[in-house]
Amino acid sequence: MLGAREHPSPHRDRVRVEALLLALAAGPAAWIFQLSVNFGVAAAICQPGGVPRATPPAAGWGPENVFLICVNLACLALAVAGGFVALAAWRRSAQEKSGGAGNLIEVGEGRTRFMAACAMMAAAGFAVAILFDTAWPFFVPSCWRFSP
Repeated sequence: MLGAREHPSPHRDRVRVEALLLALAAGPAAWIFQLSVNFGVAAAICQPGGVPRATPPAAGWGPENVFLICVNLACLALAVAGGFVALAAWRRSAQEKSGGAGNLIEVGEGRTRFMAACAMMAAAGFAVAILFDTAWPFFVPSCWRFSP
């Protein structure tokens, strides 16, 4: 039987696995929710009754654009919150394995630390994706078409 020092994740009791899983899932879940809501609202506006509009809606910001920006910002906040939970877990498990301060590969190489690192990367990547999706109302008019 392995002792406490030989376990691959000796500081697993410092971080709850539920928190790590939620941190890992926060970014992808926020992005999927944002894409689903954006598609549903845009489809309802640009194709009422399933038929494409003959002309685009009036120029300017309508309530649907404000709603979509609010949804995007809430999803961005969720992804960033997942990143902060992962960062907290990363810091709590920093000393899982011994190693010098200059050698980042060796320090904290346990499972808890690995999951926290994956959650931070997922949160950052999906936050960037949500940010890119949030920018479209500022540059592309509603119901824009490639052909007239």
